[in-house]
Amino acid sequence: MKIKHQLLITHGLLVLLSILIVFVNVATYKGMDNDAVIVNYAGKLRYLSYNMSQIVNRIENNNDLEIKNTLLENLNVRVNDFDNIIDMLIEKNDFDIQNKNKIEGLEQIEKDWRNKFKPGYLSIISEKSTTNMCNQINSEVDKFVSDINDMVTSYSVYSKEKVVNAMIMNAILILVIIIITIYSFITTNKRINKPIDTLIKEIKDLSLIDDEVSQRLQKIDSDEITKMSHYFNEMMFDELTKAFNRKSGLSKLSSLLRYNNREKIDLSLCFIDINGLKDVNDILGHEAGDELIISSVECIKSSIRSEDFIIRMGGDEFLIVFNGIGVDYAEKAWDRINNKYQEINNSENRPYIISVSHGIVEHDKTQDSEIDTLIKIADNRMYEEKRYIKNDLKIKVIR
Repeated sequence: MKIKHQLLITHGLLVLLSILIVFVNVATYKGMDNDAVIVNYAGKLRYLSYNMSQIVNRIENNNDLEIKNTLLENLNVRVNDFDNIIDMLIEKNDFDIQNKNKIEGLEQIEKDWRNKFKPGYLSIISEKSTTNMCNQINSEVDKFVSDINDMVTSYSVYSKEKVVNAMIMNAILILVIIIITIYSFITTNKRINKPIDTLIKEIKDLSLIDDEVSQRLQKIDSDEITKMSHYFNEMMFDELTKAFNRKSGLSKLSSLLRYNNREKIDLSLCFIDINGLKDVNDILGHEAGDELIISSVECIKSSIRSEDFIIRMGGDEFLIVFNGIGVDYAEKAWDRINNKYQEINNSENRPYIISVSHGIVEHDKTQDSEIDTLIKIADNRMYEEKRYIKNDLKIKVIR
């Protein structure tokens, strides 16, 4: 299985598990909300039972006709309220009461209400008062309320169980997510590191990088991205100037030249040499010499286009590749570079001046010219300018 497919499956599983956790929590919340409604209505039943019992006793003990009629009206309202709540609770479509014990408890309360208490209260209302019926209600109301309390407790316990089950389910799902994440990290890391380590080992064995680079690679952090970044920097770029090194640069130039030959695209090479670098190193020190090299290259980098590049051929020699332009435009580009050198020489009080010799050759796209031949021509033209600067102009690099 490819790494991208493994990551796709892993991330898909993590998303599904996360959605499942949300679903469990939403379902639990809705269930708790439903149970809260049921418990609330059950509490109202308990209140109404006691309240109706008290009203009955007041009716029995009160001889004032007006007060008695008011109490009878209140009793009738309470009976209707109780009846409505029972009807609402018993409707399974409105409240999803699935637990068998709770259904039986509710059905028994409804049965007692329909067969005992409701007929008794209605009898009292119609006959104004009946001592025997009042006594019967008083003797049974405590048990009736106790049954309602049991139903409330049952609902509360069931609601708590659902919350606990949801917490357990969440914990299990989170544990699975953690396990999948750890497993994915370990396996993916191994699958990425293994071919990279093998590649680097083979390259070292083939001596494509020197011993110094090999020793430095051993000290690099094992993270594959860091390792590859350091490795390719060592393989492709000159450490001081960050220009392409000779091997990688000429390889890139060779590929570009083959492409340009097929597509009939112009290409020019500019061979340069930093004048007086040996004198700067000997007199001012290698730190000043490095500064001279870096400054010379930075002026070039800031003046050429993104499709152009620079190669350090060795020491004080560099090769600028102008892609897609002929010698005339390449010379204009070099003039811009040389102007920057003059700006530095005039504006900065360095103990040396930047002086660079150059020679440009245009690749003849009608012929399959060899890179070495082109470089040799550009090198010869550069030395002609170097001799002119040294012998005729007699320019001194050290101020």
